[in-house]
Amino acid sequence: MKKIVLSVCFGVLALPLFAAQDAVLNFYQRQALMHGDGARADRAFASALARETKLWAKQHPQDEELKEALLMQATFHLRAGNDAEALLALYQVRFYFPSSQDLTLLSSAVEQAMGNISRGQKGQALQILAVNTENMPRQRQQAALLESLVKANLKDTYEPVNNLFDEFFVMYPDSKLTDKLTLLQGDWHRQNGNYNAAILAYKKVNELFPDTVYKAASLRMTADVYSGDLEDYETASSLYKQVLEQYPNSAETGVVYKHLAVMEENRKDYASAMAWYEKAISVLDTRPEAYEAWMGKADVLQKNKDYQGAYDALLKAAELFKDDENKYVAALTDAAELARRRLKKPSLRAGALEKILLVYPSSQHTPQVLYDLAYTYEQLGKDAQAEDAYKRLIINYPTDKYASRAQSRLSRLEK
Repeated sequence: MKKIVLSVCFGVLALPLFAAQDAVLNFYQRQALMHGDGARADRAFASALARETKLWAKQHPQDEELKEALLMQATFHLRAGNDAEALLALYQVRFYFPSSQDLTLLSSAVEQAMGNISRGQKGQALQILAVNTENMPRQRQQAALLESLVKANLKDTYEPVNNLFDEFFVMYPDSKLTDKLTLLQGDWHRQNGNYNAAILAYKKVNELFPDTVYKAASLRMTADVYSGDLEDYETASSLYKQVLEQYPNSAETGVVYKHLAVMEENRKDYASAMAWYEKAISVLDTRPEAYEAWMGKADVLQKNKDYQGAYDALLKAAELFKDDENKYVAALTDAAELARRRLKKPSLRAGALEKILLVYPSSQHTPQVLYDLAYTYEQLGKDAQAEDAYKRLIINYPTDKYASRAQSRLSRLEK
């Protein structure tokens, strides 16, 4: 057996020294000054300490020293190389003790804890810290944490987050939030590819919570898994029709229409898909799902080679969702590309691009939109307007990759 030796170099997180008064936590704090003889042994020892402090936290969920226990747990997990577990312990500190924790210090610790698990997800990981849970009861804080984690869907956190769901259900067996969080756990399973577990969670809400307001939603979400993930269109269709028959006036109706349209489009039954998209659009109005229905309609029109109809549908989608920059720009960008590639009409392409610059003149998309518009003006023989657009791009976005391209095009025009 490898020996344990004293170390004065404990601490991989730049967090305050623990001030635990509890005898058990004090014991673990003293043990933290020791490490295994060798990296592997030390990681195993740290993992054992993390397990012990995690158990203490579960046994003392309302204890005033829970924060210290969570910080210790995060430190031990990092020392053991369990980045995901460390990250979730730090998030618990932030959500359960929002007024007493130094956010700058915690942000730095979260960045370190992200390690490899959140490569490319730094923004989402840090954004979770911005959620304000002050003045919420602990039950609500825990629910808010779960909602934030599911939304972020950080890499390698599937099992740790599942454990947090389980802890909530054990701690609050009669919570009024249980049905909602069970649905949310279903979403978590689905996002991580565990489709049967997702179906089980959705069915559980529908069948075991007689008074839930999520009956129609749970049934529809079950159908979504069969349709979108398992490609079992027969079962999906049966479940969607169940929603329409049993809950005809629910908020899910329009969503079901949209999903039936997607399913029929996947099956290449474009006539049925178009009929369902039209129904979805009429019911959803300006709900977020309506945008998807309009984009689906445009897609089906393209597949039917009705390119002008598709162009018009994209412009309509953009107009309906003008207040959402991403939706507006995406719809008009698609319209501009359709005008270039299929309709072969530079004037229509220019019209779509001009609309983007008119409504969102300084967005992240502006450099490319300016370049594409200037190039389209060239095709239309509008050299003066092309020069103006190129110059605007070069002056306002000198370091953007499109600026150098614009300079090259401008030089040709000015010869």
